[in-house]
Parts: sequence; structure tokens; C-alpha cells
Amino acid sequence: MLEALGHYRILDRIGAGRIGQLYRARDTRAGRTVSVRVVDSEIADDIARRKQFLEDASAAAALSHPNIAALYEIAEDAGRLFLVSEFVPGETLRNAIAGQALNLRRALDNTIQLADALAEAHAHPVLHLDIQPDTVRVTPKGHVKLLDFGLSSWTGSGTERRQLPTRLTAGLDTKSSAAAYMSPEQVSGGLVDERTDVYSLGVVLFEMLTGKQRFTGATANEIASQILEGQPVPPSIFNRMVPAELDAIVGRALAKNTDERYTLAALFAADLRAMVEKLDIGQEVVDLSGSVVGRDLGYERVNRPARRFSFWIGCAVVVAAILAILWLAESSIGVRLW
Repeated sequence: MLEALGHYRILDRIGAGRIGQLYRARDTRAGRTVSVRVVDSEIADDIARRKQFLEDASAAAALSHPNIAALYEIAEDAGRLFLVSEFVPGETLRNAIAGQALNLRRALDNTIQLADALAEAHAHPVLHLDIQPDTVRVTPKGHVKLLDFGLSSWTGSGTERRQLPTRLTAGLDTKSSAAAYMSPEQVSGGLVDERTDVYSLGVVLFEMLTGKQRFTGATANEIASQILEGQPVPPSIFNRMVPAELDAIVGRALAKNTDERYTLAALFAADLRAMVEKLDIGQEVVDLSGSVVGRDLGYERVNRPARRFSFWIGCAVVVAAILAILWLAESSIGVRLW
């Protein structure tokens, strides 16, 4: 196994992809654990591809946000081109979901963090274009980080997305794990922009809220058909804890027409923050059944009669406590005077 690259001591191999081999390493200068990706010779030794790859990697390296896995360095040693990135411990968001809906607050917090990351990257401007649970890492402290920002043209799933429209046009029936998170404009081979990332993030939010993929099918063709022609399905159909207002937010993020979608990731994040604030302060956020979703019991429904009853019980307890204090005070005064 490779032992070192420059001042990076290789610890172990943790994976491989279309870009190249991925290692966990120790930065002996900075004293930190990093990820080192040795770029495949098919990219590094091709002049044109190498030039484009370095341009994309340089743009990614300029990004700095707590929810984006940082690209620290682009270097070369002994004829090997490699990237040095932040090592993100934890698990993928796909493993965190594991087919089950996340806690409502956790799903919203995750999405806000990711939308903030998108807003920062889009301001540079750098698009991700391959957002899915596999490109999101959940740290042991519960933070989320987007991986491979700006490098989707070189990753396996990013390449699948880019090639899928051509394969569909040619009538080739194919399977693709990335297809379920593609936007309508990606499926049809149209122009992509910031709203494309917003759409994919909306699909991921749907999955966090329900534990189910928004679009499913045996082949990429079936999934593409759903993305382009399927009717909207609100997440509350699968999870009654989801309030109607959140259904509307998800629906806007997943609008097929880009003009009806959030134009900026920051606007998506703002609406989600407003939803969190309502839940936190206990404002009445109504779900489809007419029940109220509040902050009590971790955002479980609390019906109005129960809340009123609890209020009056609390008032009675306070009044009883005041009367008891007054009675004790009167008794104490009586003893002293006697």
C-alpha cells in the first residue's frame, strides 16, 4: 500500500471512485487527519482533462463553509496528482435515514445547514449538481457536510447524471442510483443553475421526512418518467407529523417548472427557519388533519382541548400555592402576637 505523499502519511485506504483511490492520512505538518485522493492516471495524464480537472478543483478549494467538506490542497508528489480534503468522520445521510423518517426537527436542521452551504457556494458561483444522501456526511456531533462540491463532473454518480439524458434519448434502458435525485432539467438535458441544486435538496428533505425516496422505479427510465410527468405527493401522506405548511415548502422546492421553484437556496433556508421558529415557540402549525404541531413532545401533535386543560390545571396549582403561602403567613403572625 502507498505509505506517504509529501508530508502526508497514509493510514489506510477507505475507498475508490471514478476520480481515483481515496485514503485516510495524517498531515504531519498540521497534525490533523485528512482525506487524500490520488487522481487516476486517465485524468492526470491527459493534458486537456487534467487542465479542466484542476480548474474545477481550484474553484472547489476556494469554498469555505462549515457545512462543506473543505478541499485543502491540490498537490503532486512523485508523479502522482492528489487532492487533500477535510476528513469527515461519521456516516452518510443515507445510512442515517436507513429507510426511516428522521425526527422532524433534525430533518429541518439538516436541510437548513445544507441550504446554507449551497447559498455560500452559489455565490462564488459553484454548483454541486449531485446532491443525494450519499454525498452528505453526518458527523458524530450531528452536523452535516456536503462532499465533492464542484467535482460532480468527475465522480461516478455525477457522470451518471450527465450521461442519462443521452441514454434516455437513445432508448437505452439503464439503472442509475443517482437518477432519483435528478431535477427535471437534468433529466431532459436542459440548462442547470442554482435551482437545480435546490430541487435535489428538496428530494433529500422529502426522504428525511418520510424515510422513502420521492421517485422510485426498476430502471432510470421509469424514474425519469416520474420526475417529468408524475403528480406531486406531499410528505405528509407518508408522515402525518409533517404540517401542511412544510408540505408547501417541499412542494415549492420540487416544482417541475424552475420559475416556480425557489430561486435561491437562501430563500429555501429562510422558509425552513421560519417553520422551525414556529415549532420552537409553540405557534399553531396545522397539519392536514387539523391537529396542531407544537414543540411539546418533540413536535408531536397536541390537540387544542388537551392544551386548554393543561393551562387551567396550571392556573389552579398556582392559585392553590398562593393561598397556602398566605395561610402560613397569617398563622405565623398569630403565634408571634400571642
